[in-house]
Amino acid sequence: MSFLNRSSAACIGTSMLLLALPLAAQGKPHMIMVKMVDAPNAQFAFQPSNIDAHPGDTLRFVQASAAPHDVAFRKRPKAAKLGAAATGPYLVSVGQTYDLVVDGRFAEGVYDFVCDPHEGAGMHGTLTVGSSTK
Repeated sequence: MSFLNRSSAACIGTSMLLLALPLAAQGKPHMIMVKMVDAPNAQFAFQPSNIDAHPGDTLRFVQASAAPHDVAFRKRPKAAKLGAAATGPYLVSVGQTYDLVVDGRFAEGVYDFVCDPHEGAGMHGTLTVGSSTK
């Protein structure tokens, strides 16, 4: 391999590494488990109730209660475009799950969510998306 070819290969390799650094710095997407539970005080709760997530992460809501639950976003950043994801399906069987990917619909910022039938009982949580989670 001539000097020019080695030099070109090194330059291309370095460029590819530099392009990959931002992806590596963000890390791999995570699966974030959120249980829907009966709290000890006879109330219902999301566990954890405060969630930090980044684009690409998946929120997995897990039904761990005998009562039906859903996830409904009440407050969100103006740039968010949740559409049908603004309210998830009712989970009625223990072990049933609902996955929600933090994708382009989610703008960076803070989201407040509740369980529709148990909002009055205090079943609510907060999702923080993006760099503000660091």
